[in-house]
Amino acid sequence: MAMKVSLIRIPTIIDASASTAPVCPPIGLAYLKKIVSNFTNEIQVIDSVGNFPKIRTVNDGEFPITLLGQTKEKIASLLAKDTEIILVSCMFSQDWDYAKKVLKEIRLKCPKSIIIAGGEHITALPKYSMESAQEIDVCVLGEGEMTLQNIFQNIQKNGSIDKNLPGTCVRDKDGEIIQNITQSRIKDLADSTWPDWEGFPLENYFSEGHGFGVNFDGGRTMPIIASRGCPYECTFCSNPLMWTTLWNVRDPEDVYNEMKSYVEKYQITNFDFYDLTAIVKKQWIVDFCKLLIKNNLNVVWQLPSGTRSEAIDGEVASLLKQAGCRNLSYAPESGSPEILELIKKKMSIKKMLDSMKSCVAEGLSVKVNIICGFPKETRKHLIETIGFIIQTAWVGCRDMSINQFSPYPGTELFEDLLKANKIKLDENYFRGLSYYSSMTNAQSYSDYLSNLDILIYKTFGSALFYFITFIRRPWRLFQLIRNIYMQNETDRLEKTLISYLGRLRYRYKT
Repeated sequence: MAMKVSLIRIPTIIDASASTAPVCPPIGLAYLKKIVSNFTNEIQVIDSVGNFPKIRTVNDGEFPITLLGQTKEKIASLLAKDTEIILVSCMFSQDWDYAKKVLKEIRLKCPKSIIIAGGEHITALPKYSMESAQEIDVCVLGEGEMTLQNIFQNIQKNGSIDKNLPGTCVRDKDGEIIQNITQSRIKDLADSTWPDWEGFPLENYFSEGHGFGVNFDGGRTMPIIASRGCPYECTFCSNPLMWTTLWNVRDPEDVYNEMKSYVEKYQITNFDFYDLTAIVKKQWIVDFCKLLIKNNLNVVWQLPSGTRSEAIDGEVASLLKQAGCRNLSYAPESGSPEILELIKKKMSIKKMLDSMKSCVAEGLSVKVNIICGFPKETRKHLIETIGFIIQTAWVGCRDMSINQFSPYPGTELFEDLLKANKIKLDENYFRGLSYYSSMTNAQSYSDYLSNLDILIYKTFGSALFYFITFIRRPWRLFQLIRNIYMQNETDRLEKTLISYLGRLRYRYKT
């Protein structure tokens, strides 16, 4: 008899005044569903965000919380009572406090089911997660496909899970938590399969124009991943400690074929690439762009996560534009050479500005990501970054995102702050992780900057950037007003304002 399996995506916790809250299909869970489908066809998907892609405030505990997705009670009510294995994905640590409550509801509904938890938060804090959520039976750590396949093979063959399985964190017969050795990464992505999207509420994302990037022309957006990992070691990023610096990339033909299949099956018009660092090797992006141009797929695509600048010169920028790329984000994080060295960014400010100029010259919409409030960052460093912000606006970048530093579990800076007793793993810490894009709340981890300093800098830096862009290109202000009125987003600022106004309208109606 086939196993009955449920896959659950928990809701997202955001700050009530956050300027943005991306609503995106859970591509990681879709990859895992493909593995599960090799063992059973009785699979239930509960995508709490996709089922209810709205933001509302709910009273739950001491503090009211702003929730994107379904409540814990609703998730439990949807869960099949006879399900045998439950996979719960918790990607972001800011969601953990509510995830624990979801897990309690799940265990009450299904007391005999095996609960397997995974995601970036679980990978970063496996023992802590199992200690604070006794409902979890097994944690899957890191890249989950191979580990999950081994787990299901164990269950199918022995009716239980090997306590020594690489890539897992388990409880032994005495209740002691054991973290096993790391599962090796997938080295050849030709061995991996495409995500399995059957059962996910994709139409809810498509019909309302949701996605990570900009929804050009009100189209239908699909996430896709061309590469995995990142070869760099930034101290604020979880990649080096959690995933290693192995970067590997799929064959351009395979990526194209996946895109083509979604166009045919779902009538997709836009693709958001979720890669940590999509453009590392110049030859790969050149080959990929030429393939899209040759086959004339007639879609637009974008790189909203942030990318490096080393491989993007005039030639690549021209090919990106011809191949349908409309928007990309650069992630310099800081304009201070000293801070860049401290966070191991390994980036040349001059080369990045030159790369930005090349993209702007080709008509690409360029967004810049900045982080403020790093440990050891001072007002002097912030002033240096203000100078860099002015330069990015002057060369023609269209968008700027200034977020506060958040010490995410699994990062080098998190470990440093934890050892220095500047972080306590409690509700205040996890709630503070949602402040990264807040307009009213801040949590400074710098000895030289206050919470107020962070808020003032974020507001001033953003205002200065857009003031310069509108002074240099005054027609953009009229475009902004027109596009907001027409609900037609063409850049990140328009997307943010349209989304925020939509949240206000929804709040007023409810």
